[in-house]
Amino acid sequence: MTGLIVRTLAEDPALGLRLVAGLAGADRALQGVHTTDLDRPARYLLPGELVLTNGLWTERVDGADWAGEVATAGAAAIGFGLAEPHPAAPAGLRAACDALGLPLLEVPEHLSFSRIAQAVDGARDPSGLRLQLSRTRRLLQRLSAGGGYATLLDFLRQETGLPAWIVGPGGRSLAPGAPDAPPDPGLARAAAQAAHRGDLPAALGEDACAFGSGLDTVARSTLLIGAALADLGDDARLVIEQVASYVVLEDARTHALEDGRRGLAEELVELTWSGDLGTASLTARLRALGFDAGAPITAVASANEARDTTYAALGCGDRCVVARHRDATLLLVQSDDAQLAARLARLLADGGADPVLGVGCAVPAPARSGDLRRSVTEAITALGLAATRPAGQRVVSHLEIGSHTLLLDFLDRPVLQAFRASVLGPLERWDAAHGADLVRTVAAFLQNDGRWSATAAQLHIHHNTLRYRIGRVTVLTGHDAETTAGRVDFALALKIAPAAVAGPLVEGA
Repeated sequence: MTGLIVRTLAEDPALGLRLVAGLAGADRALQGVHTTDLDRPARYLLPGELVLTNGLWTERVDGADWAGEVATAGAAAIGFGLAEPHPAAPAGLRAACDALGLPLLEVPEHLSFSRIAQAVDGARDPSGLRLQLSRTRRLLQRLSAGGGYATLLDFLRQETGLPAWIVGPGGRSLAPGAPDAPPDPGLARAAAQAAHRGDLPAALGEDACAFGSGLDTVARSTLLIGAALADLGDDARLVIEQVASYVVLEDARTHALEDGRRGLAEELVELTWSGDLGTASLTARLRALGFDAGAPITAVASANEARDTTYAALGCGDRCVVARHRDATLLLVQSDDAQLAARLARLLADGGADPVLGVGCAVPAPARSGDLRRSVTEAITALGLAATRPAGQRVVSHLEIGSHTLLLDFLDRPVLQAFRASVLGPLERWDAAHGADLVRTVAAFLQNDGRWSATAAQLHIHHNTLRYRIGRVTVLTGHDAETTAGRVDFALALKIAPAAVAGPLVEGA
Protein backbone atom coordinates (compact mmCIF):
# COMPACT_ATOMS: atom_id res chain seq x y z
CA MET A 1 0.00 0.00 0.00
CA THR A 2 1.48 3.37 -1.05
CA GLY A 3 0.24 6.93 -0.81
CA LEU A 4 -1.73 6.25 2.37
CA ILE A 5 -4.37 8.90 3.08
CA VAL A 6 -6.42 9.66 6.19
CA ARG A 7 -9.62 8.25 4.69
CA THR A 8 -8.00 4.92 3.84
CA LEU A 9 -6.58 4.60 7.34
CA ALA A 10 -9.98 5.40 8.86
CA GLU A 11 -11.66 2.73 6.75
CA ASP A 12 -9.21 -0.05 7.70
CA PRO A 13 -11.45 -2.58 9.55
CA ALA A 14 -8.44 -4.07 11.36
CA LEU A 15 -7.95 -0.79 13.23
CA GLY A 16 -11.51 0.28 14.01
CA LEU A 17 -10.79 4.04 13.85
CA ARG A 18 -13.68 6.47 13.50
CA LEU A 19 -13.45 9.75 11.55
CA VAL A 20 -15.60 12.17 13.59
CA ALA A 21 -14.56 15.65 12.39
CA GLY A 22 -12.59 17.51 9.73
CA LEU A 23 -13.94 15.44 6.85
CA ALA A 24 -12.80 18.09 4.37
CA GLY A 25 -9.20 16.99 4.90
CA ALA A 26 -9.79 13.25 4.71
CA ASP A 27 -7.78 12.89 1.49
CA ARG A 28 -4.57 14.25 3.00
CA ALA A 29 -1.54 12.01 2.63
CA LEU A 30 0.01 10.64 5.81
CA GLN A 31 3.78 11.02 6.12
CA GLY A 32 4.26 9.57 9.58
CA VAL A 33 2.98 9.34 13.16
CA HIS A 34 3.79 11.36 16.26
CA THR A 35 2.51 10.77 19.81
CA THR A 36 2.28 13.70 22.22
CA ASP A 37 0.38 15.02 25.22
CA LEU A 38 2.27 18.30 25.48
CA ASP A 39 0.25 21.47 25.98
CA ARG A 40 2.11 23.15 23.09
CA PRO A 41 3.22 20.41 20.69
CA ALA A 42 3.77 22.40 17.47
CA ARG A 43 7.57 22.68 17.73
CA TYR A 44 7.92 18.89 17.79
CA LEU A 45 5.63 18.10 14.84
CA LEU A 46 6.49 17.54 11.19
CA PRO A 47 4.20 18.26 8.22
CA GLY A 48 1.96 15.39 7.16
CA GLU A 49 2.04 13.56 10.51
CA LEU A 50 -0.88 11.88 12.25
CA VAL A 51 -0.74 13.30 15.78
CA LEU A 52 -1.84 10.75 18.40
CA THR A 53 -2.84 11.97 21.86
CA ASN A 54 -4.48 10.72 25.06
CA GLY A 55 -5.80 14.21 25.81
CA LEU A 56 -3.85 14.76 29.04
CA TRP A 57 -3.66 18.42 28.05
CA THR A 58 -7.46 18.95 28.08
CA GLU A 59 -7.53 20.15 31.70
CA ARG A 60 -5.12 22.98 30.91
CA VAL A 61 -5.57 23.88 27.25
CA ASP A 62 -8.67 24.70 25.21
CA GLY A 63 -9.39 22.21 22.41
CA ALA A 64 -9.49 24.96 19.77
CA ASP A 65 -6.06 26.27 20.79
CA TRP A 66 -4.54 22.79 20.76
CA ALA A 67 -6.00 21.92 17.36
CA GLY A 68 -4.77 25.28 16.03
CA GLU A 69 -1.20 24.44 17.15
CA VAL A 70 -1.37 21.08 15.39
CA ALA A 71 -2.82 22.59 12.20
CA THR A 72 -0.19 25.36 12.14
CA ALA A 73 2.57 22.71 12.25
CA GLY A 74 1.09 21.15 9.09
CA ALA A 75 -0.13 17.92 10.65
CA ALA A 76 -2.37 15.76 8.47
CA ALA A 77 -4.78 14.61 11.22
CA ILE A 78 -5.34 14.04 14.94
CA GLY A 79 -5.96 10.65 16.54
CA PHE A 80 -7.63 10.97 19.96
CA GLY A 81 -7.28 7.96 22.29
CA LEU A 82 -10.52 7.06 24.07
CA ALA A 83 -10.37 5.92 27.69
CA GLU A 84 -12.29 6.31 30.94
CA PRO A 85 -11.69 10.08 31.26
CA HIS A 86 -12.67 10.63 27.60
CA PRO A 87 -15.24 8.15 26.25
CA ALA A 88 -15.50 10.44 23.19
CA ALA A 89 -13.39 13.20 21.66
CA PRO A 90 -14.14 16.54 23.41
CA ALA A 91 -16.82 18.60 21.69
CA GLY A 92 -14.57 21.68 21.57
CA LEU A 93 -11.85 19.74 19.79
CA ARG A 94 -14.33 18.32 17.29
CA ALA A 95 -15.73 21.75 16.49
CA ALA A 96 -12.24 23.21 16.04
CA CYS A 97 -11.19 20.37 13.71
CA ASP A 98 -14.32 20.86 11.58
CA ALA A 99 -13.56 24.58 11.31
CA LEU A 100 -9.91 23.91 10.36
CA GLY A 101 -10.65 21.02 7.99
CA LEU A 102 -8.31 18.93 10.17
CA PRO A 103 -9.39 15.27 10.31
CA LEU A 104 -10.07 13.97 13.83
CA LEU A 105 -10.00 10.21 14.42
CA GLU A 106 -11.27 8.50 17.55
CA VAL A 107 -8.95 5.66 18.60
CA PRO A 108 -10.70 2.83 20.50
CA GLU A 109 -9.30 2.10 23.96
CA HIS A 110 -8.09 -1.40 23.08
CA LEU A 111 -6.00 -0.21 20.10
CA SER A 112 -2.38 0.67 20.83
CA PHE A 113 -0.81 3.71 19.21
CA SER A 114 2.01 1.43 18.11
CA ARG A 115 -0.43 -0.55 15.94
CA ILE A 116 -1.49 2.66 14.17
CA ALA A 117 2.15 3.67 13.69
CA GLN A 118 2.86 0.29 12.11
CA ALA A 119 -0.02 0.76 9.66
CA VAL A 120 1.12 4.26 8.63
CA ASP A 121 4.88 3.80 8.58
CA GLY A 122 4.63 0.27 7.21
CA ALA A 123 2.73 1.55 4.19
CA ARG A 124 5.46 4.09 3.39
CA ASP A 125 8.49 2.03 4.50
CA PRO A 126 8.12 -1.77 4.50
CA SER A 127 11.59 -2.13 6.08
CA GLY A 128 10.31 -0.54 9.31
CA LEU A 129 13.17 1.95 9.49
CA ARG A 130 10.89 5.00 9.49
CA LEU A 131 8.79 3.42 12.22
CA GLN A 132 11.81 2.97 14.44
CA LEU A 133 13.04 6.50 13.81
CA SER A 134 9.60 7.87 14.58
CA ARG A 135 9.38 5.77 17.71
CA THR A 136 12.78 6.93 18.93
CA ARG A 137 11.80 10.55 18.37
CA ARG A 138 8.61 10.09 20.37
CA LEU A 139 10.48 8.43 23.20
CA LEU A 140 13.12 11.15 23.38
CA GLN A 141 10.42 13.80 23.40
CA ARG A 142 8.76 12.15 26.36
CA LEU A 143 12.02 11.81 28.24
CA SER A 144 12.80 15.48 27.70
CA ALA A 145 9.56 16.34 29.50
CA GLY A 146 10.64 14.37 32.59
CA GLY A 147 8.68 11.74 34.43
CA GLY A 148 11.37 9.08 34.81
CA TYR A 149 10.30 5.46 35.09
CA ALA A 150 6.59 6.34 34.84
CA THR A 151 7.12 8.04 31.47
CA LEU A 152 9.04 5.06 30.09
CA LEU A 153 6.38 2.67 31.35
CA ASP A 154 3.57 4.68 29.76
CA PHE A 155 5.44 4.75 26.44
CA LEU A 156 5.99 0.99 26.56
CA ARG A 157 2.34 0.30 27.23
CA GLN A 158 1.15 2.61 24.46
CA GLU A 159 3.54 1.27 21.85
CA THR A 160 2.96 -2.43 22.54
CA GLY A 161 -0.51 -2.58 24.07
CA LEU A 162 0.90 -5.05 26.61
CA PRO A 163 0.48 -5.01 30.40
CA ALA A 164 3.85 -3.86 31.74
CA TRP A 165 5.49 -2.68 34.95
CA ILE A 166 8.92 -1.48 36.03
CA VAL A 167 10.03 -3.07 39.29
CA GLY A 168 13.06 -2.66 41.50
CA PRO A 169 14.83 -4.93 44.03
CA GLY A 170 12.38 -7.14 45.85
CA GLY A 171 9.71 -6.47 43.21
CA ARG A 172 8.83 -2.93 44.36
CA SER A 173 7.07 -0.77 41.76
CA LEU A 174 9.38 1.98 40.49
CA ALA A 175 6.68 3.95 38.69
CA PRO A 176 4.43 5.35 41.44
CA GLY A 177 2.72 7.57 38.90
CA ALA A 178 1.54 4.55 36.93
CA PRO A 179 -2.13 3.59 37.28
CA ASP A 180 -1.44 0.22 38.85
CA ALA A 181 1.14 -1.91 40.62
CA PRO A 182 2.06 -5.42 39.47
CA PRO A 183 -1.01 -7.60 40.12
CA ASP A 184 1.11 -10.53 41.35
CA PRO A 185 3.78 -9.57 43.93
CA GLY A 186 5.30 -13.03 43.53
CA LEU A 187 5.88 -12.49 39.81
CA ALA A 188 7.30 -9.02 40.47
CA ARG A 189 9.76 -10.47 42.98
CA ALA A 190 10.67 -13.29 40.60
CA ALA A 191 11.42 -10.72 37.87
CA ALA A 192 13.71 -8.76 40.21
CA GLN A 193 15.45 -11.96 41.32
CA ALA A 194 16.10 -12.97 37.71
CA ALA A 195 17.62 -9.54 37.06
CA HIS A 196 19.78 -9.79 40.20
CA ARG A 197 21.09 -13.16 39.02
CA GLY A 198 21.73 -11.78 35.54
CA ASP A 199 19.24 -14.20 33.95
CA LEU A 200 17.42 -11.79 31.59
CA PRO A 201 15.36 -12.02 29.50
CA ALA A 202 13.49 -14.58 31.59
CA ALA A 203 10.28 -16.55 31.11
CA LEU A 204 8.19 -16.34 34.28
CA GLY A 205 5.40 -18.73 33.44
CA GLU A 206 2.60 -18.86 30.93
CA ASP A 207 1.76 -15.16 30.91
CA ALA A 208 4.78 -13.19 32.15
CA CYS A 209 8.40 -12.49 31.32
CA ALA A 210 11.13 -10.08 32.40
CA PHE A 211 13.62 -7.87 30.57
CA GLY A 212 16.44 -5.55 31.60
CA SER A 213 19.52 -3.83 30.30
CA GLY A 214 21.99 -6.14 32.04
CA LEU A 215 24.37 -3.17 32.48
CA ASP A 216 23.83 -2.48 36.19
CA THR A 217 25.34 -5.08 38.52
CA VAL A 218 22.88 -4.11 41.28
CA ALA A 219 19.83 -4.62 39.00
CA ARG A 220 18.04 -1.46 40.07
CA SER A 221 15.20 -1.95 37.60
CA THR A 222 13.48 -4.73 35.66
CA LEU A 223 10.73 -4.69 33.05
CA LEU A 224 7.91 -7.10 33.92
CA ILE A 225 5.75 -7.87 30.87
CA GLY A 226 2.33 -9.49 31.17
CA ALA A 227 2.81 -11.90 28.25
CA ALA A 228 4.67 -15.13 27.65
CA LEU A 229 8.20 -14.66 26.34
CA ALA A 230 7.53 -17.02 23.43
CA ASP A 231 4.43 -15.04 22.39
CA LEU A 232 6.19 -11.69 21.94
CA GLY A 233 6.43 -10.55 18.33
CA ASP A 234 9.57 -9.00 16.90
CA ASP A 235 8.15 -5.48 17.01
CA ALA A 236 6.99 -5.74 20.64
CA ARG A 237 10.34 -7.15 21.66
CA LEU A 238 12.12 -4.34 19.84
CA VAL A 239 10.10 -1.74 21.76
CA ILE A 240 10.73 -3.52 25.07
CA GLU A 241 14.48 -3.68 24.52
CA GLN A 242 14.54 -0.06 23.36
CA VAL A 243 12.78 1.06 26.56
CA ALA A 244 15.10 -1.15 28.63
CA SER A 245 18.10 0.66 27.18
CA TYR A 246 16.67 4.03 28.22
CA VAL A 247 15.79 2.75 31.69
CA VAL A 248 19.57 2.58 32.16
CA LEU A 249 19.67 6.39 32.09
CA GLU A 250 17.18 6.59 34.94
CA ASP A 251 19.13 3.93 36.83
CA ALA A 252 22.29 5.99 36.42
CA ARG A 253 20.56 9.04 37.87
CA THR A 254 19.42 6.98 40.85
CA HIS A 255 22.92 5.59 41.29
CA ALA A 256 24.43 9.10 41.30
CA LEU A 257 22.00 10.16 44.04
CA GLU A 258 22.94 7.08 46.07
CA ASP A 259 26.64 7.92 45.81
CA GLY A 260 26.02 11.45 47.07
CA ARG A 261 24.00 10.20 50.01
CA ARG A 262 26.62 7.55 50.79
CA GLY A 263 29.28 10.21 51.30
CA LEU A 264 27.00 12.21 53.60
CA ALA A 265 26.12 9.06 55.54
CA GLU A 266 29.75 8.05 56.08
CA GLU A 267 30.55 11.53 57.36
CA LEU A 268 27.55 11.35 59.70
CA VAL A 269 28.62 7.99 61.13
CA GLU A 270 32.22 9.14 61.67
CA LEU A 271 31.12 12.30 63.47
CA THR A 272 28.67 10.31 65.57
CA TRP A 273 31.35 7.76 66.41
CA SER A 274 33.83 10.42 67.50
CA GLY A 275 31.24 12.19 69.64
CA ASP A 276 31.62 15.45 67.71
CA LEU A 277 27.98 15.76 66.67
CA GLY A 278 25.33 17.65 68.60
CA THR A 279 21.61 16.98 68.43
CA ALA A 280 20.84 19.96 66.17
CA SER A 281 23.60 19.03 63.73
CA LEU A 282 22.50 15.38 63.75
CA THR A 283 18.93 16.40 62.93
CA ALA A 284 20.09 18.59 60.04
CA ARG A 285 22.28 15.82 58.60
CA LEU A 286 19.52 13.24 58.87
CA ARG A 287 17.16 15.55 56.99
CA ALA A 288 19.81 16.06 54.29
CA LEU A 289 19.81 12.29 53.85
CA GLY A 290 16.03 12.26 53.49
CA PHE A 291 15.38 10.84 56.96
CA ASP A 292 12.71 11.98 59.38
CA ALA A 293 14.61 12.85 62.57
CA GLY A 294 11.35 12.35 64.45
CA ALA A 295 11.05 8.68 63.47
CA PRO A 296 13.07 5.64 64.64
CA ILE A 297 16.28 4.62 62.83
CA THR A 298 18.04 1.25 63.01
CA ALA A 299 21.67 0.50 62.14
CA VAL A 300 22.40 -2.80 60.38
CA ALA A 301 25.92 -4.05 59.57
CA SER A 302 26.52 -6.46 56.68
CA ALA A 303 29.47 -8.61 55.66
CA ASN A 304 27.88 -9.52 52.33
CA GLU A 305 29.14 -8.28 48.98
CA ALA A 306 28.42 -4.65 48.18
CA ARG A 307 26.10 -5.46 45.25
CA ASP A 308 23.96 -7.78 47.38
CA THR A 309 23.82 -5.32 50.27
CA THR A 310 22.88 -2.41 47.99
CA TYR A 311 20.17 -4.57 46.40
CA ALA A 312 18.75 -5.31 49.86
CA ALA A 313 18.87 -1.65 50.84
CA LEU A 314 16.98 -0.63 47.70
CA GLY A 315 14.37 -3.34 48.13
CA CYS A 316 13.61 -3.14 51.84
CA GLY A 317 10.84 -0.57 51.28
CA ASP A 318 12.07 1.83 53.98
CA ARG A 319 14.21 4.94 53.61
CA CYS A 320 17.73 3.51 53.72
CA VAL A 321 21.28 4.71 53.10
CA VAL A 322 24.45 2.62 52.78
CA ALA A 323 27.87 3.57 54.14
CA ARG A 324 31.21 1.93 54.88
CA HIS A 325 32.37 1.94 58.52
CA ARG A 326 35.00 -0.12 60.32
CA ASP A 327 35.44 -2.73 57.56
CA ALA A 328 31.70 -3.34 57.38
CA THR A 329 28.93 -2.14 55.13
CA LEU A 330 26.52 -0.22 57.31
CA LEU A 331 22.85 0.43 56.57
CA LEU A 332 20.90 3.16 58.32
CA VAL A 333 17.23 2.30 57.95
CA GLN A 334 14.22 4.47 58.87
CA SER A 335 12.46 1.66 60.72
CA ASP A 336 11.98 -0.03 64.07
CA ASP A 337 10.26 -3.04 62.51
CA ALA A 338 11.07 -6.26 64.37
CA GLN A 339 11.08 -8.05 60.99
CA LEU A 340 13.62 -5.68 59.40
CA ALA A 341 16.49 -8.17 59.66
CA ALA A 342 14.34 -10.95 58.16
CA ARG A 343 13.31 -8.72 55.24
CA LEU A 344 16.91 -7.73 54.51
CA ALA A 345 18.04 -11.35 54.79
CA ARG A 346 15.45 -12.48 52.22
CA LEU A 347 16.63 -9.80 49.80
CA LEU A 348 20.27 -10.77 50.29
CA ALA A 349 19.33 -14.37 49.53
CA ASP A 350 17.70 -13.33 46.22
CA GLY A 351 21.10 -13.43 44.55
CA GLY A 352 22.14 -16.68 46.23
CA ALA A 353 24.09 -15.08 49.11
CA ASP A 354 24.11 -16.40 52.68
CA PRO A 355 23.01 -13.35 54.73
CA VAL A 356 25.57 -12.14 57.31
CA LEU A 357 23.98 -9.34 59.34
CA GLY A 358 24.30 -7.65 62.69
CA VAL A 359 21.35 -5.53 63.83
CA GLY A 360 21.57 -2.71 66.36
CA CYS A 361 18.81 -1.32 68.52
CA ALA A 362 16.28 1.11 67.10
CA VAL A 363 17.24 4.73 67.77
CA PRO A 364 14.24 6.35 69.49
CA ALA A 365 12.85 9.64 68.25
CA PRO A 366 13.98 12.33 68.37
CA ALA A 367 17.37 10.97 67.35
CA ARG A 368 20.38 11.73 69.52
CA SER A 369 24.04 11.21 68.66
CA GLY A 370 24.66 8.86 71.59
CA ASP A 371 21.68 6.67 70.67
CA LEU A 372 22.80 6.44 67.05
CA ARG A 373 26.33 5.53 68.13
CA ARG A 374 24.93 2.80 70.35
CA SER A 375 22.91 1.33 67.45
CA VAL A 376 25.98 1.38 65.18
CA THR A 377 28.14 -0.18 67.90
CA GLU A 378 25.63 -2.93 68.55
CA ALA A 379 25.27 -3.65 64.83
CA ILE A 380 29.03 -4.02 64.32
CA THR A 381 29.46 -6.12 67.46
CA ALA A 382 26.54 -8.35 66.46
CA LEU A 383 28.11 -8.72 63.00
CA GLY A 384 31.30 -10.00 64.62
CA LEU A 385 29.26 -12.69 66.38
CA ALA A 386 27.33 -13.48 63.19
CA ALA A 387 30.60 -14.15 61.33
CA THR A 388 31.43 -16.97 63.77
CA ARG A 389 28.19 -18.83 63.18
CA PRO A 390 27.49 -21.55 60.60
CA ALA A 391 25.79 -20.78 57.29
CA GLY A 392 22.08 -20.11 57.61
CA GLN A 393 22.43 -18.76 61.16
CA ARG A 394 24.37 -15.56 60.51
CA VAL A 395 21.76 -12.95 61.35
CA VAL A 396 22.34 -11.63 64.89
CA SER A 397 20.45 -8.91 66.75
CA HIS A 398 21.73 -6.64 69.49
CA LEU A 399 19.83 -8.77 72.02
CA GLU A 400 22.24 -11.67 71.46
CA ILE A 401 25.57 -9.92 72.08
CA GLY A 402 27.59 -9.82 75.29
CA SER A 403 27.36 -6.62 77.32
CA HIS A 404 31.08 -6.36 78.20
CA THR A 405 32.11 -6.31 74.56
CA LEU A 406 29.52 -3.65 73.83
CA LEU A 407 30.84 -1.47 76.65
CA LEU A 408 34.37 -1.60 75.25
CA ASP A 409 33.17 -0.15 71.97
CA PHE A 410 32.08 3.04 73.74
CA LEU A 411 35.63 3.82 74.94
CA ASP A 412 38.17 5.76 72.92
CA ARG A 413 41.01 3.83 71.28
CA PRO A 414 43.82 5.39 73.43
CA VAL A 415 41.97 4.40 76.62
CA LEU A 416 41.48 0.85 75.38
CA GLN A 417 45.09 0.48 74.30
CA ALA A 418 46.38 1.82 77.62
CA PHE A 419 44.24 -0.70 79.51
CA ARG A 420 45.33 -3.58 77.28
CA ALA A 421 48.99 -2.65 77.65
CA SER A 422 48.76 -2.51 81.44
CA VAL A 423 47.15 -5.97 81.67
CA LEU A 424 48.66 -7.97 78.80
CA GLY A 425 51.81 -5.98 78.03
CA PRO A 426 53.98 -7.67 80.71
CA LEU A 427 52.85 -11.12 79.56
CA GLU A 428 53.53 -10.38 75.87
CA ARG A 429 57.01 -9.11 76.68
CA TRP A 430 57.74 -12.17 78.83
CA ASP A 431 56.49 -14.52 76.09
CA ALA A 432 58.66 -12.77 73.50
CA ALA A 433 61.77 -12.86 75.68
CA HIS A 434 61.46 -16.42 77.00
CA GLY A 435 59.54 -18.22 74.25
CA ALA A 436 56.73 -18.76 76.75
CA ASP A 437 52.97 -18.96 76.24
CA LEU A 438 51.44 -17.00 79.12
CA VAL A 439 48.88 -15.04 77.06
CA ARG A 440 47.47 -18.21 75.52
CA THR A 441 47.46 -19.86 78.93
CA VAL A 442 45.35 -17.08 80.46
CA ALA A 443 42.94 -17.20 77.51
CA ALA A 444 42.48 -20.95 77.88
CA PHE A 445 42.06 -20.62 81.67
CA LEU A 446 39.21 -18.13 81.16
CA GLN A 447 37.68 -20.18 78.37
CA ASN A 448 37.44 -23.15 80.76
CA ASP A 449 35.95 -21.02 83.57
CA GLY A 450 39.06 -21.43 85.74
CA ARG A 451 38.96 -25.24 85.77
CA TRP A 452 42.52 -26.49 86.22
CA SER A 453 42.20 -29.99 84.78
CA ALA A 454 40.25 -28.92 81.70
CA THR A 455 42.69 -26.08 80.97
CA ALA A 456 45.75 -28.31 81.41
CA ALA A 457 44.23 -30.91 79.10
CA GLN A 458 43.47 -28.30 76.44
CA LEU A 459 47.05 -26.96 76.57
CA HIS A 460 48.55 -30.49 76.81
CA ILE A 461 50.55 -29.60 79.91
CA HIS A 462 50.73 -30.96 83.48
CA HIS A 463 48.47 -29.24 85.99
CA ASN A 464 51.52 -28.23 88.05
CA THR A 465 52.91 -26.47 84.97
CA LEU A 466 49.61 -24.68 84.58
CA ARG A 467 49.70 -23.55 88.24
CA TYR A 468 53.23 -22.25 87.76
CA ARG A 469 52.18 -20.26 84.69
CA ILE A 470 49.14 -18.71 86.38
CA GLY A 471 51.31 -17.77 89.33
CA ARG A 472 53.83 -16.14 87.02
CA VAL A 473 50.94 -14.19 85.40
CA THR A 474 49.94 -12.79 88.78
CA VAL A 475 53.49 -11.75 89.61
CA LEU A 476 54.05 -10.01 86.25
CA THR A 477 50.71 -8.19 86.01
CA GLY A 478 49.41 -7.78 89.54
CA HIS A 479 46.09 -9.27 88.37
CA ASP A 480 45.07 -12.61 89.91
CA ALA A 481 43.29 -14.85 87.37
CA GLU A 482 41.84 -16.90 90.24
CA THR A 483 39.70 -13.96 91.42
CA THR A 484 36.57 -12.53 89.81
CA ALA A 485 38.12 -9.08 89.43
CA GLY A 486 41.25 -10.50 87.84
CA ARG A 487 39.30 -12.64 85.40
CA VAL A 488 37.19 -9.63 84.31
CA ASP A 489 40.36 -7.60 83.68
CA PHE A 490 41.94 -10.35 81.60
CA ALA A 491 38.69 -11.06 79.71
CA LEU A 492 38.32 -7.40 78.71
CA ALA A 493 41.97 -6.98 77.79
CA LEU A 494 41.90 -10.08 75.59
CA LYS A 495 38.93 -8.66 73.64
CA ILE A 496 40.86 -5.51 72.68
CA ALA A 497 42.72 -5.75 69.39
CA PRO A 498 46.47 -4.90 69.53
CA ALA A 499 47.41 -1.36 68.51
CA ALA A 500 49.24 -2.60 65.41
CA VAL A 501 46.09 -4.25 64.07
CA ALA A 502 43.98 -1.94 61.90
CA GLY A 503 40.23 -2.15 61.99
CA PRO A 504 37.85 -2.81 64.91
CA LEU A 505 38.77 -1.71 68.41
CA VAL A 506 37.43 -4.98 69.78
CA GLU A 507 38.50 -8.38 68.48
CA GLY A 508 35.65 -10.24 66.80
CA ALA A 509 33.63 -7.05 66.25
